[in-house]
Amino acid sequence: MQAAQITEILNKESIDSDTWNQILPIVYNQLKAIARNVRFGHQVNENLNTTSLVHEAYMKLQKNENLNVSGTKHFYSLAAMAMRQVLVDAARSKSRKKRSKDDASQDGQDFILEINNQVTTANEIIEIDKALTNLEDLSPRLADVVTKHFYGGYTFEQIAQMSNVSKRTVIRDWKKAKAFIFAQLT
Repeated sequence: MQAAQITEILNKESIDSDTWNQILPIVYNQLKAIARNVRFGHQVNENLNTTSLVHEAYMKLQKNENLNVSGTKHFYSLAAMAMRQVLVDAARSKSRKKRSKDDASQDGQDFILEINNQVTTANEIIEIDKALTNLEDLSPRLADVVTKHFYGGYTFEQIAQMSNVSKRTVIRDWKKAKAFIFAQLT
């Protein structure tokens, strides 16, 4: 199936389960590549690996009956948002479990996510999500760059193509967004 056909399918007013079954084999490898770009550091008991992330994100997309997709670029943007939700939900769940165990040996240092050789803990993911939510209120475009890059694993060039802006604009937006989020976290 060609990209134009996928876009045509995704542009339908409603996407039924048969359509999702048609789309899954086509987009699965791309979603897996996106999830792979977001490298995970896992504890032995960690159950959210690349495949799990793809499946959870895809199920989130599939469950949304009012999903209005305007092409493949938009679909992959939605996939990045779904991955963000899955990661934040996993971080919150991990944080709740730690609090309920009240185990002094677990101080939030369980590594859940590694991006560009920087390890992010469950608590940090939750705090980053709060800061990103604040950023969305001020500048949806900046927040979109963070979502696509941090949670979707897209390169700046891919984000530029998806957003129909230059790569330099995306890099500038990324720097502004990072500064805002850093200020929120400190």
